[in-house]
Amino acid sequence: MSKKPDLRALAGTVLEDDADFDEVHILGGLESNHSLNANLVDVKGSIKLHGSLWTHRLKVYGGLRIDADVIVEMDMDIKGGSVVGGKIQARDLDASGGVQAKEGIKVTNLTVKGGTKSNRHIEVEEKIDSTGGLTAFGNISASEIKSVGGLIAEGEVKVHGLVDIRGKVEVGGDIECEEFIFKISSPSFVNGKIRANKITIEKDENAKMESFLRVTEIVAPNRIEIDYVIAERIICPKMKAGQNCRIGEPLDKEYDPEY
Repeated sequence: MSKKPDLRALAGTVLEDDADFDEVHILGGLESNHSLNANLVDVKGSIKLHGSLWTHRLKVYGGLRIDADVIVEMDMDIKGGSVVGGKIQARDLDASGGVQAKEGIKVTNLTVKGGTKSNRHIEVEEKIDSTGGLTAFGNISASEIKSVGGLIAEGEVKVHGLVDIRGKVEVGGDIECEEFIFKISSPSFVNGKIRANKITIEKDENAKMESFLRVTEIVAPNRIEIDYVIAERIICPKMKAGQNCRIGEPLDKEYDPEY
């Protein structure tokens, strides 16, 4: 079986048809009205494709604009921003700019400086580390979440370990995790429950506006520490609540861990 050809160019390159290469190395940018398939894509400029991009490894020093899917079997390293009209699927996604995907993001690890946005779900097998906020018009799942800039999910947030948020939270469903740490910097809400073994909620010391968290219910089997929380109900054995809290239902009932 013959080896697929390489594509090597010292300047910007325009592909006239669907392309299938072994390795792609371009010192400038890459553009095409079609799709690209390659084992390795290494582009020093930006990539703009009207089709899909399939590769084993992807390294782009500029931005990435793909109208369809981006499927990367291993590492996806983007120095600029990324706008994808389809889905993003990769092992490790590391982006120095913002990442937007219309059809969802499914990766093993997600590290983004510039904000992460998906019009559907965000599914991460291990850790999400997002600077600039984390937004999904669907559900978010991961083993751990750290987000500076807030957390927005139309659905629910399910995490095996730590959820550490600085900024604002807007969640349409429940948040379930092992530990929930939230430093509030603007008005926030959770329409469902926050359920975690350890919970700490407080106002961000750098907040410049009125800040609070409105939540339907908080459930924890251990002592929690909260401030600037407006809750209809809190169920836990013991809590330290600041003077800025407003809790609708008194905590005078026996804690039921199966609630």
